Amino acid sequence: MESNGVSVTPTVVRIWNKVKHFVTIEPVIVFYIFGVVCGTAFKVFEYEKACVTKLGADLRVCEYFVKLEDDDICSEPDDANRTIAGVANFTEFRDLVCEAQKQATNEVVFLNSYRSIIVGIIQVVVLLFAGSWSDRVGLRKPCILVPIAADIVALSIYVLSAIFMREIPLEVTGILPNLIIAFSGGVPLVITGIYSYLTLCTDEKDRTFRFACTAVVYATIPIVANFFSGPLFKYLGFINLCALCIITDIIGLLYGLFILKEPENRERNVTNATTNEVDEKQSNPTLRQLFDIGLVVDCVKVFLKKRDFNCRNILYLTVVAYFINYGALGDGESAAILAYVQFNWITSLGTWISYDLLTTMLGTLLAMGVLSKRLGVSDAMICVFSVCFSLVGKPIMAVAVSTLKSDLYYVATSIDVFEGSKMIAIRSIVSKLVGQDEIGKMLSILGIVDSAQVAIYPTIYSTVYLNSQSFFIGSVFLLSEAFLLVSLGIYGMLFLMSRRSEYDKNRAQSSAKQGIDNPAVDITAL
Repeated sequence: MESNGVSVTPTVVRIWNKVKHFVTIEPVIVFYIFGVVCGTAFKVFEYEKACVTKLGADLRVCEYFVKLEDDDICSEPDDANRTIAGVANFTEFRDLVCEAQKQATNEVVFLNSYRSIIVGIIQVVVLLFAGSWSDRVGLRKPCILVPIAADIVALSIYVLSAIFMREIPLEVTGILPNLIIAFSGGVPLVITGIYSYLTLCTDEKDRTFRFACTAVVYATIPIVANFFSGPLFKYLGFINLCALCIITDIIGLLYGLFILKEPENRERNVTNATTNEVDEKQSNPTLRQLFDIGLVVDCVKVFLKKRDFNCRNILYLTVVAYFINYGALGDGESAAILAYVQFNWITSLGTWISYDLLTTMLGTLLAMGVLSKRLGVSDAMICVFSVCFSLVGKPIMAVAVSTLKSDLYYVATSIDVFEGSKMIAIRSIVSKLVGQDEIGKMLSILGIVDSAQVAIYPTIYSTVYLNSQSFFIGSVFLLSEAFLLVSLGIYGMLFLMSRRSEYDKNRAQSSAKQGIDNPAVDITAL
């Protein structure tokens, strides 16, 4: 027994040390992403804000939006013989609530159409500089922690907007917090920092699996947070819920500042004039370096750099696929709005989002853990596999909102389980096409694509929604279907080009060693 105890203890210690080695950035992700628990509250608050400030309606009318989920007075007949406490004329009150809900929703949709452009352009500019700055000075933590600090400020503005409900207009509430987050780089910069950090800390052979594990952590917290977002909003109220998110952000920020360490194997930038210049810039990073126009040039150079075995063209096509893929995901906000308008979902909206995230996480585990890690399926083929399932799910969602059959939302989500694997596979492809000293710049380019889609696709979807709701309210999902068909063709081309590139590389190995030791051309995992 003692011998068994002695043998077990080193094993436990060895496992614990391995866990400590791999668990680095995850706590920051957990506390930051927990903020999605405010997601449902933000949506409903904007509807109420539009109702109060744009329509000038009574506060009781606007506050009743939350109660429509449990007491759908809009579906009752005109001669309903009932009363509501504090309301003299139920029929008149019901008509005011139902009409205000529709008008307020359209006001928010219109706000989304131009808010996304402003936010997207700012994020593009920030990410152009931030990724190259991160590579140049060798720091990854600022890319993660600065957006968290900005999130705290943005949440504080939401609290003030709730306190001064009539005084602060919808435009200020809807745009100012988003501007602050955009100037910090927002979620795209956090993702850039996370994957840059992991790239430097992880061997290339384990990178795809490591990225997938981080993505699972990134998805697990929203599953729980969204499930409780509706009940917490109803129980705590908007202001108290925002205060809770501020506390979790502060915890994540403090962990990142005092516990999380920069990667030990930071790559030095060998493209500067002298080694002394590199050492000086990396040891003394300044704000001036952040706005150096040379950082933008560095990003462009990495993207345009000639690479062996047709890797540059593969990189171009991957970025195009990444952009088109976001077009297919652009209906996310519209899906939430339609669920709110058509089904009166609030608590149920958070439940459905949690179910969506859970099935997506399980699909990601299956695709990356089994198809990629165990069976060796290429990243490009995983993307093709994912798109095929999405093509089936989108039309079902269109039917759901058009026929008021909310259960079909769950059916569509159950089919589209591999949606998240595309994003992981694309980042994995990119990380294997460029060197470690270029990964920050390349992920910044992907972040710029993220921001570009924020500026483009929400406007397109908002326009389609506003112009088609009178004759076919589910048209936004058919638009996603069109983007999916285009991306399917691109992923097919990417698969064929990757196989050809791998074949050329294997032939070159037999005669010369040129490019073999360069991670920028190591695409054997494709």
